[in-house]
Amino acid sequence: MKKFLKWTLFVVVCLVTLYGLFVAVENWRGKHAWDSYQREREAKGDSFDWKSVAPPPVPDAENFAATPLFAELFPKPPQKPKLDALRLPDSKGAGGDWHVGRVENLAAWKKCFTNDDLLAALKVYEPMMREISEALQQRPKFRFPVRYEEHLNALLPHLAQLRNAAHVYRLRALAELSAGQTDAACEDVRFCLRLADTIKDEPVLISFLVRVALLDMAAQPIWEGLAAHRWNDRQLAALQTEFANFDQLAAFAHAMRGERLFAYSAIRRLINKAQERPLIFSEFSYGGVQPALGALLIRAIPTGWWYQNMLTVDRFHTTMYWPAIDPQHRRLDLAELKRLDQKFQAKSKSPYDFFSNLLLPAITRCAATAAQSQTTVDEVVVACALERCRLAKGALPDKLDALVPEFLVKVPTDVITGEPLRYRRDGDRFTLWSVGWNGKNDGGLVGTTSGKTPRWDRDTGDWVWKSLP
Repeated sequence: MKKFLKWTLFVVVCLVTLYGLFVAVENWRGKHAWDSYQREREAKGDSFDWKSVAPPPVPDAENFAATPLFAELFPKPPQKPKLDALRLPDSKGAGGDWHVGRVENLAAWKKCFTNDDLLAALKVYEPMMREISEALQQRPKFRFPVRYEEHLNALLPHLAQLRNAAHVYRLRALAELSAGQTDAACEDVRFCLRLADTIKDEPVLISFLVRVALLDMAAQPIWEGLAAHRWNDRQLAALQTEFANFDQLAAFAHAMRGERLFAYSAIRRLINKAQERPLIFSEFSYGGVQPALGALLIRAIPTGWWYQNMLTVDRFHTTMYWPAIDPQHRRLDLAELKRLDQKFQAKSKSPYDFFSNLLLPAITRCAATAAQSQTTVDEVVVACALERCRLAKGALPDKLDALVPEFLVKVPTDVITGEPLRYRRDGDRFTLWSVGWNGKNDGGLVGTTSGKTPRWDRDTGDWVWKSLP
């Protein structure tokens, strides 16, 4: 028995020693690899500090975010924020979609409000919308007090409220168009665009995606007004200028730099947690067992693995993903992005890339969203220029080049191919398109899903702007 206990003790000591050596080697390898990489990136001008991407402070008197309606959301929103009152009622089947040529069903909205005068029904939102509109006019700068240093725990309560407000502006603009109040409709579309501008500098992917949604909302009344020839040259010129100022690929690149720092900060926090003092028995008090076991697990994993994960994620951003995005020339390398996606899906799992499996799977899909949003911006600009040409000359041009320089500074290029956007004239109507995410020219054919009410399918067909509903 004593001999057995001695051998057992000897084996345990050997195993513990081997594990200790293994951890020591892994910790050294991981830390050394990360330190070398970090020095390399900093030498190229990269920073690992949130201040490098966070928007600068703004005086309250100039800051839209300091408007009382939005200021109450920070640092933590109340249970019932005043802005909740801006939510529109649910109206299934009422929504239009310019991507597939579907106009808004205003009759359905009237039923929702049980009021045949939709503009009168929307007056319930008027006091709050007036406060927002005045703030957008009087406070030209935007900086919501998001605590970016809290990385994954940072609260972003303003995003949902901006969407709610944009929905109201969009619907009112459509109702005003229907009533022939085109100046009022134009102003509401522009306010919707200003709401999108309030988050342009936020280095967070979700903020960028909300900005995409707001731009798409603003495009609906523009499209419907163009299809019905309701906008005049002055209104078209204003809307064209506003949209031309949106650079969605640059905004996306900025957001992805923030996402990179989100990942870095989250893993760095785990490293710091693993290096804290050892667990003590008091941590296993009633109600604290699971947190203590989680902390024990974190500390049992070699910190070198966390460093390797930090390296894997950061290297993906800086050496693979960023080079496929070219904001300066408004291009995405579609082939490279799809290759990265395939490579990511096929790669083997290891302790060094656990976080990449959590943080990176949908990242190429976000690039598709950015490309489509930039295409929307470019198509709105060209569509406004085409209508201005029709108003001035009595007919649409045969080619987009004819718009330059009188109605258009230059013809935008397709973010996918780098070639000019494609255009086809059909009498008083036209079709404008990008080849879309499938990378091939489908002749202006829109991709849709099957079903009773077809929905736009971004992954198939072209990204199309048609002047006919």
